[in-house]
Amino acid sequence: MTAQPNGTRHHETSRLRGLMLVAGREIRVRGLAKSNIVSLIVTVLIVGVLAALPTILGGGDEGAEKIGLAGTNATAMESQLNAMGGFDITMYDTVGEAEKAVEDGTVDTAVADGKLYSEENPDQGLQTRLDSAWQAAAVQTNLHEAGLSDAEIAAALTPRSLETITLAEGATDSVTSYFTGLVISIIMFMMLMTPVQYIAMGVVEEKSSRIVEILLTSLKPWQLLGGKVIGLGVISLVNLVAMVAVGLGVSAATGVLSDLPPGTASAALSTIGWWLIALVLFGTLAGGVGSLVSRQEESGSVLTPLIMSLTLSYIGAIFTLNAPTSTFAQVLSIVPPFSAITMPTRMAITTVPTWEIVTAIGLLVLAAAGALALGSQLYKRSVLYTGSRLKLTEALRRAA
Repeated sequence: MTAQPNGTRHHETSRLRGLMLVAGREIRVRGLAKSNIVSLIVTVLIVGVLAALPTILGGGDEGAEKIGLAGTNATAMESQLNAMGGFDITMYDTVGEAEKAVEDGTVDTAVADGKLYSEENPDQGLQTRLDSAWQAAAVQTNLHEAGLSDAEIAAALTPRSLETITLAEGATDSVTSYFTGLVISIIMFMMLMTPVQYIAMGVVEEKSSRIVEILLTSLKPWQLLGGKVIGLGVISLVNLVAMVAVGLGVSAATGVLSDLPPGTASAALSTIGWWLIALVLFGTLAGGVGSLVSRQEESGSVLTPLIMSLTLSYIGAIFTLNAPTSTFAQVLSIVPPFSAITMPTRMAITTVPTWEIVTAIGLLVLAAAGALALGSQLYKRSVLYTGSRLKLTEALRRAA
């Protein structure tokens, strides 16, 4: 009575072993290839630069104006300039020392007792900032002389900032969130395009070399296709995790991560889940349509619909960056296969209602299941066929 379950278990183990053998072969051949390693390094560098771009564009303390201060309001003005930022301040005991520092080139500009010293006419923007700081410092000094405490002076000189209220729900014009969405859309597009092409090219290569006929003597068609998708999926997953880790790491190191809208980090991590579902959808279809042809030069024609749908998904995600709350963006982020790239991009830049996310996931999973059934049938019925390109309808009518 126990022999049958053991035999069934052995059969299941054997089928799984065949699947993993094919997957392992793909990982060794494709994953360790020089082209993949170089591509990963270049892409990770691009992601790192994009993640740091808001900080780069925002500038820093480099090129700070060298300012000399002296006179009665020097201390008060120093606090004003420090609050503004972007100044390298030097304090002098006398007005003469400050003026001489300008002549010697030690500082670019000096302010002392209501006078601004400069070798040449100062930049208008700089002069405006210095004048504003001087006026605030003079008010601070006058308030102090009037008997107000430091706390009262600080309260008087620190008016409440304007509160920003965004009327469009979830809308944002944050530069950092825009670049986060841009990085996610680029990563998704690249990490789907590459394995899709490799899967189709691998199927055609095995057909044209007749290796597939030898492999099918010991393996089932579903093991060959499944192992190929899993192997290339593992390679791409490693690449994707590396990119997400670098993107979040650079954002955290540059201080951008804390400035991002709430949920941005989780949206970036959820990209991996969206990618896995999309890989099943596009990957199995790529293997199926790849089996329709027998020569590499013909693979482009059968891959065109998949490449076009991926490209349109990416274009839709770029549109979403500029209008995340529009009706078109909402529809595009729910309907598969476009939702695979558009929804995670949209989630990174705006607040998406839970029902839209759940609906998008459900529809994408259903689409992936349908693609898995179609792709596996195409592969099973066409992989041993050699000759001119098979039409889709002809392949489905062939005996399995």
